[in-house]
Amino acid sequence: MPSTEISSPHADAIEARTGLQPWLFFFVAAAFYCYEFFARVAPGVLKSDIREVSGATEGQFGLAMGMYFLAYAPAQLIVGRMLDRFGTRVVVAPSAIFVALGCLLLASTDSIVVMGIGRFLQGLGSSVAYLGVVYLALVWFPPHRHGIIPGITVAMGTLGGCTAQYPLATMSEAYGWRIPLFVCGAVGIAIASLLWCLLPKRPSWFVNLMREDGYEPDLPEPMIPMILRIAGNRQLWLISLAAAGLYLPISVIGDLWGVTFLEIETGIGTTGASLATTLVFVGFAIGGVGVGHLADRWGRRKILFVGCSIASCVIAALLMLSAVEPTWLTIILLAALGVTTGGQSLAFVMTADFAERHTRGVQLAFVNFIVMILPVAVQPGVGYLAGIGVSANNLPSATQELRGYALVVGLMMAGTLIACFVRETKPQHAAGPKQH
Repeated sequence: MPSTEISSPHADAIEARTGLQPWLFFFVAAAFYCYEFFARVAPGVLKSDIREVSGATEGQFGLAMGMYFLAYAPAQLIVGRMLDRFGTRVVVAPSAIFVALGCLLLASTDSIVVMGIGRFLQGLGSSVAYLGVVYLALVWFPPHRHGIIPGITVAMGTLGGCTAQYPLATMSEAYGWRIPLFVCGAVGIAIASLLWCLLPKRPSWFVNLMREDGYEPDLPEPMIPMILRIAGNRQLWLISLAAAGLYLPISVIGDLWGVTFLEIETGIGTTGASLATTLVFVGFAIGGVGVGHLADRWGRRKILFVGCSIASCVIAALLMLSAVEPTWLTIILLAALGVTTGGQSLAFVMTADFAERHTRGVQLAFVNFIVMILPVAVQPGVGYLAGIGVSANNLPSATQELRGYALVVGLMMAGTLIACFVRETKPQHAAGPKQH
């Protein structure tokens, strides 16, 4: 007859994961993600001011702002390895300083090159934000919460994205575009201090659970062989590429080009376009929480993931008619696009379903790496395609703008096709080795 006795690490895990303490840790870490999301999105709203003082073309602006992703994406694998080795606090807290320095650099220069360096610093620090929150939550929350936690994390980030749309546009009109960025730098330093003081060290019971999976803290697997082994996982590649396509409305439209697209296609002003773009992030938050809740409730991932991918492609294609459809319909479609894009958080849930505890950080980082490396090419690509035949300091026509937007829609469709080949995953339960 099998023993029903619960081992000490599992008993400690069950006790630690109850009460309000995990939620405190989660919301402190999520505050950093909210903050970095503001820093990431802000240049898209301040684009006209930045181009005016720097003299940058559409393509140069897109390339400089895309430096964020050039730093963010490659850093993911190193960040994942550090989280697996050292836990959350010592990795996340210093990263907020890099984001703050990037904000200060952007606010203090007229050079598009120096602004690109500032964006690189922001990307380097931000590479820890989302991954750090999700990793901490997977440690401190029970498995039946793993579906909704990434969705709530997305919602927290969306607060930053929303603040960096209409409110930021209003503040920049009242005080100038530099002041909000200087304030953002000061806030980042304060958040870094908060993270260091309140986040816990990695608990010993979690290290003991990792040992059950075959991990020995004193003899870690070398990083390069580990990455090569993980990179050979076909399921991981499919999830990553599908998630990258599904996330494009946020990383390209919401982060950078949405305001310009709406100004050109619908004729509304910057403030109105910023307010409309905010709905993408609001929808993203609602969709992430809702889809995550359904994933936990049903214990199924793929049907929701593929369904969101298909729906987002249909809506994105309909948005190509913005120049001829009523503005109110375009705004509704933007909100709906955000809701369907929220299903992207399931990529991290599915990865956590099959990842060992001692490689969970690296595998989550691999997914995030693929998701965030795509905008490095797509953000400037949209600008260059839209700018073909457009003289310096002029905006593209509605037809020219659609050339850039079509790139986004095409890649979303490719991601949807890939999503159809992802295998279903199931939530695992903390009842034995290699369980979560």
